[in-house]
Amino acid sequence: MENKELSFEEKLKKVNEIARLLESNELDLNESLAKFEEANKLISELEETIKNAKEKVENSQMVSK
Repeated sequence: MENKELSFEEKLKKVNEIARLLESNELDLNESLAKFEEANKLISELEETIKNAKEKVENSQMVSK
């Protein structure tokens, strides 16, 4: 993977690409496991981004009340 940090959209696209690849049964077991682990890491990062965004929205709503 590249050195630069992927955007939210790029991470989501990558997870979808990995899902399609895993569903295609084109990979051997070791490659499948590696892709599965990569997708899980990306999903965790996406969930963290969503959690942080949700907290920002909730905090801004509290401030504006």
